[in-house]
Amino acid sequence: MNPGLSAADFDVAQLIDLLRQLAIRDGLWTPRHKPKGSVLIRQGHESAGLFVLQTGLVKLAYQTAAGDEWIKSFISDPGLFAANDPGSAHTPSRFTAECLEACVVVHLPLAWAGVQITREPRLVAAYAGFSAWVRRRKELREEALLCDSAEERYRTFLVAMPDLARRLRQCDIARFMRITPIALSRIKRRIATGGERSSAGGVDRHP
Repeated sequence: MNPGLSAADFDVAQLIDLLRQLAIRDGLWTPRHKPKGSVLIRQGHESAGLFVLQTGLVKLAYQTAAGDEWIKSFISDPGLFAANDPGSAHTPSRFTAECLEACVVVHLPLAWAGVQITREPRLVAAYAGFSAWVRRRKELREEALLCDSAEERYRTFLVAMPDLARRLRQCDIARFMRITPIALSRIKRRIATGGERSSAGGVDRHP
């Protein structure tokens, strides 16, 4: 999820339902229960799968050489994610996907999904819309990190995704905002007491 564009801006459930129908037809639809903390994709490893999140919450995060974590995005139910595009199934993943809650996921072969997306007329428009939505999310995410202060990003996050904010640990929200947990605590106190907004967009960011 990115500030300024929520799941309501695209009906991912419709795309998932189309994939589900085709996967059932081909005997590939097998929901699996994953406990909290399960790693679905590991950074630096190949992942030739498309993951459908039926229930639960997943974080996509980069691990730096110094051992720090920067959260790329959150996938909330229902959701869809993969380490690579269908055409690059054997490329090592650049991020890790970890379950923040107990999840129910379906793991579909990425090559199979790529074939369906190009051959099934019902999927063409749905996948094109999904791809455009993801690109726009990335653009807004980059713009917010470059142009908005940490407090502005946090306020936008609370307004755009209040349910997600309630489900997340504060440390994960801070990593998503690219600030330290201490900086997030200061922002929350300032908001709670009606303090002035901070304009220091580059302060307390992680590397």
